[in-house]
Amino acid sequence: MRRNRAVSTTLSYTLSLAIASILVSGLLIAGGNFVENRQEQVIRDELEVVGQQVAADIARIDRLVVAADDDPTARLNHTFPARVSGTGYRVSIDAGADELALESTSPDVSVTVLLKTRTDLGDSSAGGGVITVFYDESNDQLEVRDG
Repeated sequence: MRRNRAVSTTLSYTLSLAIASILVSGLLIAGGNFVENRQEQVIRDELEVVGQQVAADIARIDRLVVAADDDPTARLNHTFPARVSGTGYRVSIDAGADELALESTSPDVSVTVLLKTRTDLGDSSAGGGVITVFYDESNDQLEVRDG
């Protein structure tokens, strides 16, 4: 009887450890996915805010160019965060789609903002930080670049 009892105790202890390990592993995996999904949502929200502000700057420069009589010169520097939630990002004008695209580097999250301008847009891009929105007289279009 003592032998069965010792085996039973050892077996119970081993099974308890195995079950506890499986439960802890499951919690860590589920928690890791939750944190990753939450981080992507925060990055998306921050990119949308930056995108709306850059779109407002583009609209401002567009109004100045349209209101100018001839040879307009318009340039606006705006300081944005260099990183959003610890990751870098890029702002690009897609002239063909009339939209502003913002993309983070890691994890890959992208946001688009529709642009409505009377002046043509030029395909251009800038990284986070100081972004310059300007009117390129030689091409008669609005562009963005690093400030």
